[in-house]
Amino acid sequence: MGYARGMDEMLQLRAWLLDTEPEIWRKLVVDPRLTLEQLHTVLQVAFGWENSHLHQFHEEDGRRYATPNDFDSDVIDERKTLLGGVFDRKKKRIGYEYDFGDSWMHAVELETMVDPEKIEYPFETIVEGKRSVVSGKKRAAMCIGGEWNGPPEDCGGIYRFEELLKLRKKPGAAKRSAEKRHMLEWLADWEPEAFDLSVVNQELGKVRVKKAFGG
Repeated sequence: MGYARGMDEMLQLRAWLLDTEPEIWRKLVVDPRLTLEQLHTVLQVAFGWENSHLHQFHEEDGRRYATPNDFDSDVIDERKTLLGGVFDRKKKRIGYEYDFGDSWMHAVELETMVDPEKIEYPFETIVEGKRSVVSGKKRAAMCIGGEWNGPPEDCGGIYRFEELLKLRKKPGAAKRSAEKRHMLEWLADWEPEAFDLSVVNQELGKVRVKKAFGG
C-alpha cells in the first residue's frame, strides 16, 4: 500500500553515515518529484562529498538504482525514478553507497510527510541570495538539521577515518611518526564538528524539479 500524501506535501528524510561515532546525520526536506539522481546530488551537498566517484542506491530486496553504463547495466535507471515512488511508506529505508573503493554507506529513511508552509526552518537556513531565500519561492530540497562534518574525500574508508578523528583530537601523537605528521598535514583545516546549514542550503537552492513534472 502506498503512503497517502497531499499534492503539496514534501518528504522529510533522515540520512546518516553508517558506523560513525558520533553519528554523522542530516535531516532533509525534498520534493517527491525529484529523481534518485537528484537525491544523489542532495546527499553529496549535505555530507560535503565532492561527487568524484561512482555511487548507487540499494533496496532491501537487492534492487539497485544508478545510471546504467557499459560495465553495469543491471541497475534501475536513477534518472527516471521519482522519490515519491521509492519512499512510498513511512519508515521506508534505502541504502546509498558512495565511492566503491572507500565504500561510504549511508541510510536514508522517510520520517514523515510535511507541509512546506508549516516547516519551522532553522534561522541559519535563511540565506540571502537569489538562489537560496526561502520566502517567495518553493524549495525543492532543504536541509533542516544535522551534526558533524562529513569525512574528507578519499581518506580511505570508515576505519581510516576513525584514525584521522583520533589524530585530530590528539595532534601531539603525530610528533614521533612521519606517517601521522603527513596525515595531519593532509587534513589541513578540516574540522570534525564543522557543519554549516547556510552553506549547505545555498547549494541545495540550485536543485529544481525537472520541467517535465512542473514546479
